[in-house]
Amino acid sequence: MDQRRNQQESVLPDIFDLHAEFCKIFSDPKRLRIMWSLQQGERSVSDLAKELGLTVSNTSQHLRMMFDRGAVTYRREGKTIFYRIANDKFIEGCLKIREGLKEQLIRNNQAASS
Repeated sequence: MDQRRNQQESVLPDIFDLHAEFCKIFSDPKRLRIMWSLQQGERSVSDLAKELGLTVSNTSQHLRMMFDRGAVTYRREGKTIFYRIANDKFIEGCLKIREGLKEQLIRNNQAASS
């Protein structure tokens, strides 16, 4: 499996650049919250803004950046735009990072109380 993955990555010489650029999405807590909300399913811009306590304009700016990098996709229904996560593996990655962070926090707390 690892050999096949390495062969696939060698075909994509810019994969590390793409990965770094994609990860910029997750450098902002608002975009992380948007991803977290979208894991529950498709949402309109106004619903996301209301749910997260953001302005529609600010939410749209974040979603545009996320769309440009391929993290989300959308469909239009009349004047309403509905966004969803483009690939379930993106949210799986976010969840794995969260799990790792929680484990680290627990270990750090246990070490501090010892």
